[in-house]
Amino acid sequence: MNLPSTLARAAVITAVCVATLGVSPSAAHAAVSTGHPATGTVTAASPDDEGALLSVELLDTPIEPDGELRASITVTNSSDTPLATGHVVLSSSTTPFASRDELADYLDLASSDNLTPNTLDTIDVPSITPGSTWTSTPVTVTTEDLQLGDDFGAYAFSGTYVAGEQTAQSRDAFVLDTGTAPGTANIAVAVPITLPPDSASMLSADDLEAFTGEDGLLTRQLDGVLGHPVAIAIDPRIIASIRALGTAAPETATEWLERLDAASNDIFPLQYADADPTAQLQSGASSLLAPTSLDFGMDPKNFTPVEPEEPETETPTGSPTPAGAGTETTPTPTPTVDPNGTPTLDALLAFDYTFPSALWPADDTVTADDITALTKDGFGPIVVSSSNTSAGAHTTVPGRISQGESDLLISDSAASDALRSAISARSDTAQSDAMATLAAELALIGAESGASGRSILLTLDRTVPTSADRMSSVLSDLGDLTGVSMKSLSAFKAVDESGVTVADKPQTEERLDAFTRIRSYDDRIEAFSTALDDPSILIGRQDAAKLTTYSVGWLEDLESWNKAVTEFESSTQHVLTSVTIVRSSPILMIADQISIKISVRNTLDLPVNVIMRASPDNPRLKVEQSDQTQIPAKTQQSVSIPVTARLGNGDVNLRLFLYTPEGVSLGDSSTVPVTVRADWERIGTIILIGGVTLLFVFGVIRTVLRRRREHEAADTDTAESPAETDADSGAPSDADTANGENTADETGAADDARTEDADGPTADDHDGDRNGS
Repeated sequence: MNLPSTLARAAVITAVCVATLGVSPSAAHAAVSTGHPATGTVTAASPDDEGALLSVELLDTPIEPDGELRASITVTNSSDTPLATGHVVLSSSTTPFASRDELADYLDLASSDNLTPNTLDTIDVPSITPGSTWTSTPVTVTTEDLQLGDDFGAYAFSGTYVAGEQTAQSRDAFVLDTGTAPGTANIAVAVPITLPPDSASMLSADDLEAFTGEDGLLTRQLDGVLGHPVAIAIDPRIIASIRALGTAAPETATEWLERLDAASNDIFPLQYADADPTAQLQSGASSLLAPTSLDFGMDPKNFTPVEPEEPETETPTGSPTPAGAGTETTPTPTPTVDPNGTPTLDALLAFDYTFPSALWPADDTVTADDITALTKDGFGPIVVSSSNTSAGAHTTVPGRISQGESDLLISDSAASDALRSAISARSDTAQSDAMATLAAELALIGAESGASGRSILLTLDRTVPTSADRMSSVLSDLGDLTGVSMKSLSAFKAVDESGVTVADKPQTEERLDAFTRIRSYDDRIEAFSTALDDPSILIGRQDAAKLTTYSVGWLEDLESWNKAVTEFESSTQHVLTSVTIVRSSPILMIADQISIKISVRNTLDLPVNVIMRASPDNPRLKVEQSDQTQIPAKTQQSVSIPVTARLGNGDVNLRLFLYTPEGVSLGDSSTVPVTVRADWERIGTIILIGGVTLLFVFGVIRTVLRRRREHEAADTDTAESPAETDADSGAPSDADTANGENTADETGAADDARTEDADGPTADDHDGDRNGS
């Protein structure tokens, strides 16, 4: 560096500078100047590290032989003390880089060679207060100032800041475009369309409406790639979530899906929720996880039920066989909906993919064993970064290679980093600066032997683009570069490249340990799910939730990922402990046979079926298991257990257990004390029978006495009859007299009639007369 500070310190300062400005380390900056001091402005800054940070962002690149190059210079004071007045020295090279390795060493500050001997000028920088930033107005330099020749290629730039003991350096590269490149490379770009990682197994209608709105994230991503020959890697969760909402899906979401379906781009799937495939394999999984059911995310009311099909009319016996009919039958197609109209899993995930079995792991997470296992399972092509191969990040590798049975798409690591920086840039100047580095990488690729016609794959990462316009602009600028021919990914033919192998780069032990814990819940959830009428609902929901924890996007935010893993484990434990026996008070058993009522609580949002069994700690009780009982979601309900007393009285501890209908134990056992007093029932029965008997005897006696009194009363009435007759034939009573003469006459007439009957001849008298005659 030819500076008082060490190269190591310069590297640290530059790395901090690059991180502060949101540009990748491979896009370290250089500075240029016209030779005239630039007018500067001071703005507030909040750097975290002490020191001076220098940034030089290049504009208007590549530069033509008679063109001009502009640059913006920024110095930040990240210390607690003011920076003294200083200056920025701007330099450039006069010969192009000879190789990509030389460019990489220069940009990464790994080279101390003086590659920029052409000093352009010195820019004065005023004193800068702590936490402030000084920014120059854009400065312009011509090719005459740069002293360039006529050779197409990438050239070095540097900017060095000195203020007292504070120093900083920034490096960059730019391309001199003479109009003709040594060779033309076929460039394909793969762009992932994903969402920021979260724990949502399926997207809600509100989320989809926000993501697919006019300025929504998914809209920006799709708008940025349509119209460009780039390959789209789509998260299937997005497609499935839109279809699973049925008629409740936002209009913006259905229109977005229609646009994706109509796109002419090559399209291939990521894993569901953009799950990291190598994390699964390296943590012990024998195969990749995939959704097993998404029924938990659908509401049948949002779909039209399937009308039952009319039975086919059978051909009458003896009817002629239609022409062309044979013995073979047409196989019945797999239905796309179930009877209530909701789509099947296959229907939710179906899409017309260009590469339906493609796979895209995270950069630098792949091992050779992963490739072998994935190829054996039928996956391919598999995207691998060149930095994950024996070639390295700065060696050009064909974009698609074959190794035995494996089909690999090799992403150029260094060029992809520059492309990603350009698309995620926060300003136009940062975008232009990143494009200068990308142009330099591609110029050197085109200058390599045999470069003409070589296929090169560039990829974006899972970083969210700042805008659709920026992405579209970058892709357009990429296609306009000399020596670049944009191609579709499907146009790449696999090249047999045995000299390039996968260099093992396993994931961290921390991540693998977490994924091992996550996977350890699988068997327990599967066993618990046997309590449900449809176990696939719970298993499907758990699998989808697990896939979200594997999302590649978490690699950019490990703190949030740790929280997501903790949340997953907590929610899984809640499911496994959601069905519990409610603690019961002591029970007094006074009968030989009873049904004990025990409450069961279900905090799960799904109904469960349970069977309760009990085990007494002594032989006083005989206990049978309960009938199968369904406990509704988020409720508490009693379960009856038949219990029979066998051997006398005493105390029994009854241990209670819950099981699914398949015999899987649910939750912890519980104990309820039972006091057996079964003889009380016998004593009570005897007392009851004795009481009933006494009541019966008393009733009989009472009935006899009553009837005896009735008979005595009847005899008395018979004896008193003549007296009553005499009384009736006597003088009228006072009451009769009071009734008047008519009443007395009627009574007298009646008495006369009774007298006649009494005085008349009896039947015996008549018989005697007949006998006498």
